[in-house]
Amino acid sequence: MKKLLLSVLVPVVFLSISSAQVPPALAAKLNHTLDSMRLKLGAKGLGAAIFMPDNSEWTGASGISAGNPATEVTTDDAFLIGSVTKMITSACVLQLADEGLLTLEDSLGQWLDTLPVIDPLGYINRKVTIRQLLRHQSGIYDVLMHPNNQPTLLTDVSKIWTPEELIRQFISPPLFNPGAKWSYSNTNYFLLAMIIRKATGKPFYQNYRERFFQPLDLQSIAIPAFEPLDVPVAHVWLDTTGDGVTEDVHNFYMGYLALNSTAGAAGGYFSTPRDVAEWLSTYLRGDFVSAARMAEAKTTVVAPGQPITYGLGLMRNTFLGLEAFGHGGDLAYSASAWYFPTLDISIVVLNNDSKKTSWTLIPTVTALLKTYRDWTTATAAEEPAGVGSVAMQVLPNPFNDAMTVSLDLPISAEEVELRLTDALGRLVQTQRRHDLPAGAAAFGFDGLSRLAAGVYSLTALVEGRMVRTVRVVK
Repeated sequence: MKKLLLSVLVPVVFLSISSAQVPPALAAKLNHTLDSMRLKLGAKGLGAAIFMPDNSEWTGASGISAGNPATEVTTDDAFLIGSVTKMITSACVLQLADEGLLTLEDSLGQWLDTLPVIDPLGYINRKVTIRQLLRHQSGIYDVLMHPNNQPTLLTDVSKIWTPEELIRQFISPPLFNPGAKWSYSNTNYFLLAMIIRKATGKPFYQNYRERFFQPLDLQSIAIPAFEPLDVPVAHVWLDTTGDGVTEDVHNFYMGYLALNSTAGAAGGYFSTPRDVAEWLSTYLRGDFVSAARMAEAKTTVVAPGQPITYGLGLMRNTFLGLEAFGHGGDLAYSASAWYFPTLDISIVVLNNDSKKTSWTLIPTVTALLKTYRDWTTATAAEEPAGVGSVAMQVLPNPFNDAMTVSLDLPISAEEVELRLTDALGRLVQTQRRHDLPAGAAAFGFDGLSRLAAGVYSLTALVEGRMVRTVRVVK
């Protein structure tokens, strides 16, 4: 997203932590890492979260929110996530492809019969495909880069803009022919929002809520130009006068609905770090779209001048030698959200200091990753031999009324427990067996037809230690 002009005051140090379900030793190390990295970055405030393989989570907050009186950032605060929104838009489009409502090779001309009205000069090539929009290979001009964009928005900060109005007013000639190059353009995602509405009969934000946020009970994710944002918000610090000094401009920014509606499906969402992390893990584990669609999303192309490659609404990056998929976002606030497939964790860092960008948050993501990996490596070395090599298979998955869980125990066990929990971590059903020999063991779950459709977690504990967690779907 386009970044607003910014600056910083000397920070007052606060530290606020929530670490539900995470071992205290790990939480303490992550807390220290976050606070140290915020001081090193010189940011006003940071919020962060890690969503872990067993669906436990760590959340942390460091620094200040409000300026007068000084108020600390908390783990309950939402931040603007900017272009991290693009992953949500992409996930919705991929779901529509899975449902057969569209294909990624469909053209703009097939879907948007209003283009001649909103683009009378023909600057948008009607042959651009949905895939090219998702991957920023359309060549379409980024309307947020138009020199008159922000001055126009500021003439009426309460105006709610539609994608059609935005494009009609600010579209300019294309940069290149479709597919010829790569160039980041928010216009691509405004057009995708229009396609989502045409395909479903519902606006993008209603689709996202019904498809993603409600099933996972993610209550902090919202776009305030179009729906209520019913959680506290970390105040943004911004230089509004050009004197080089940032100020707490929360009241102005939250009333700047022209900007929020303009950002729209490209970057208008607010969220807590925790809810972004859970959404990201759920999506990139493959729970929202088919394996084939996820493979397409992760197929990236070179992004000239960028330290990443780009897929379908996804950036690919490497941290400490580990592959990661995610996205950054910048619109006064900044955000950096990444999923690590080999570790099955998501790390999200959000910032309210407009002098910092999503790229400057990368070292904090890296530091949190190192802390987590160092702790898990040390913990694994302390486990009893063989416990960590338990194999688990669940059939059928998706399940309906019953499922069978097969474990392969490398050593005998005095106690084995299986826990089935819902997306909120609530225990649904448990099975416990004692004095099991090494080898195969089967557990049966039944009476599951009463459960609501959705994503569940099945966790195996041997001698009280968690050894495996798998995602299952009803």
